[in-house]
Amino acid sequence: MKEIKNLEDLFYHELQVLWSAEAMLTEAMPRMIEKAKNEGLKNMLRLHLAETDQHKVALEAICKMLGIDPQGDFNPGIKGILEEGEKVMAKDATDEGMDAALIAGAQKVEHYEISGYGSAAHYAEMLGYEGIGKRLRLTLEKEQQADTKLNFLAKNLINPRAN
Repeated sequence: MKEIKNLEDLFYHELQVLWSAEAMLTEAMPRMIEKAKNEGLKNMLRLHLAETDQHKVALEAICKMLGIDPQGDFNPGIKGILEEGEKVMAKDATDEGMDAALIAGAQKVEHYEISGYGSAAHYAEMLGYEGIGKRLRLTLEKEQQADTKLNFLAKNLINPRAN
């Protein structure tokens, strides 16, 4: 990515690192689904994988509208979170312990995405890209809903059993 001189450059950078995150997540999530034992968690992860694919496609469309390459910048933050998750998934754990660890890792990703999509939507709105801002806010809502569902599973089903 070229240097960031203004808000538009920062906006483009944010779109590219969000696309990078969604691309890495579409590769990592099938392994998480495989490792999950709780059917509710498996189903939630499957649903969110489909949403993640949609988010990636939406970012590609936004980048095309703006004339930028979605692959223009790499996301080291999500890469680090995913590497941490891979280390945890390689450990010996009870089914309940692994499910709790998967939720914790997934929530780290969601919190990162909530921050990124919130910033990108705000930048879009400030730059006058109202339609793009609305689309980014829709994705932000989906990420917030995923976090809320993960929280519910953790607090009510998974963590009490891992205790």
